[in-house]
Amino acid sequence: MVSSRIPQLREELRGRGSFGARAAGDAIRLAANEWPEPTPMGRYVTAEDMERVLLNRYPGPGPATELRTILAQRYGVAPDQLVFGNGSGDTLLGLFLLFGGHGRTTLVFTPTFPIHMRLATIAGGAVARENVGLPYEVTTERALAAVQRTGAHIVLFCTPNNPTGTVIDDDVILTVAERYPETLVLVDEAYGEIAGRTLLPALPDHPNLVLSKTFSKVYAAAGLRMGVLVFHPALAEPVRAAQLPTSVSVVTYAVATRLARDEESVRARIAEIRSERERVFAGLREVGGVAPFPSEANFILFRISGDPVAAYERFLDEGILLREMSAWGCPGCLRVSIGTPEENDRFLAVAARILAPTPA
Repeated sequence: MVSSRIPQLREELRGRGSFGARAAGDAIRLAANEWPEPTPMGRYVTAEDMERVLLNRYPGPGPATELRTILAQRYGVAPDQLVFGNGSGDTLLGLFLLFGGHGRTTLVFTPTFPIHMRLATIAGGAVARENVGLPYEVTTERALAAVQRTGAHIVLFCTPNNPTGTVIDDDVILTVAERYPETLVLVDEAYGEIAGRTLLPALPDHPNLVLSKTFSKVYAAAGLRMGVLVFHPALAEPVRAAQLPTSVSVVTYAVATRLARDEESVRARIAEIRSERERVFAGLREVGGVAPFPSEANFILFRISGDPVAAYERFLDEGILLREMSAWGCPGCLRVSIGTPEENDRFLAVAARILAPTPA
């Protein structure tokens, strides 16, 4: 007879739902901030290329060398300052395990990307939330006061912030880094290329600063799972020494290297995202009862006058999958990813029909 007693997760991890679950079907997916147009691997890797990717060996330093060289030149850093992982979730979890964990606190400014808090908790650490609210504005005074109050070992800034699309001023982040040199200041720049903003130039003067990059946005490769951390040289070597040596596959390296070389496509995507985002923002402002928040990312957070859960369901009935944001600390809000021009047209048409308040 099989026992009904089974091992239990740590108490702080129980009762959590899975992250990012999606409804089945062929709905237009405007919920996950992905690039909306297909990026087939065959566009970048030929059959001849694949013949040179050998699966019988563990990934050594060789497959990463070319990618490391390309990105180091682009970022203006030395190749050894880069650490790769199986998506940003993998690289960030590793960071929380090394610098967070039991007895250590990670400070976040909410509303922000909840996976950061989940990773810090999985690593065994505590999470302190400084609730900024909407509109989302993190000031230097507020950030410094929160670090002092919480005694945080890791301070996490997401800029542009998800879900608000807001850029945090560089001086806020750098002041925290300078005032607390023994605190790790982690900056998630997943949407940085879209905003045209990065703290890479400040890295040489701030050894406690770490920047997180991804291939999931402007490289249009969320399915590839390639995450990048950029460190000051003082931290890069000990982190690499503690990292699992084979977390990225040789296939991922092969595809990522070719994606990284295609700068023209990246520039074209950024231009399209910005243009379409402004068009969608303007369209939402024309819908009565809707208040969109300005964004520098590839999504827009917007508040509605009615029930957001009911609105989410109505959009889904119309074949459009959005993100309902109440659980993220944004009551009354939905978030829409920027899709193709045709998808954006469809979204705006449906929004005008179902979100505008009914005349009395």
